[in-house]
Amino acid sequence: MAGLIPRRRKEAEGAGNGGALAPLRDFPSLMRRMQSEFGELFGRFGREWPISLEDFVRAWHWGIEVEDKEDSFIVRAEAPGFEAGDFDLRISGDRLILRASRKAETKEKEGKCQEEYECYESMALPPGIEKEKIEARYHSGVLSVTIPKTKEGRGKKIAVKNT
Repeated sequence: MAGLIPRRRKEAEGAGNGGALAPLRDFPSLMRRMQSEFGELFGRFGREWPISLEDFVRAWHWGIEVEDKEDSFIVRAEAPGFEAGDFDLRISGDRLILRASRKAETKEKEGKCQEEYECYESMALPPGIEKEKIEARYHSGVLSVTIPKTKEGRGKKIAVKNT
């Protein structure tokens, strides 16, 4: 196993660099070369996919933020362009499952084009919450889920005394 660990060789072991690690001054050029080679590799790989990489990169992803308040947790998810009916929120065991999907038709020169946007997120729920009282609202492109805490979930404040 020790033979797999890269190490610097002494100059006497071989002529020139002798397989030693590249000097730090060559790092920027090595990074550019590596970026170019990876770009070429992914370009060849991407030509075989049924969808283009541009469409894949365009996919929509949640922008999620969780706020811990004294009496509840507030989960906010950025979801522009959806309607309230596009969401499917569920509690499954100790997980909150967020799904959103929508279809959009556009007219192009050749005919109609249909695009479908779908996103899924699953997040663990903390203990000490009231699952039956969870509420969700959608306004101005933001989905807000309010998860109330139980009395035990709120915790108890502990006073700190000077000694």
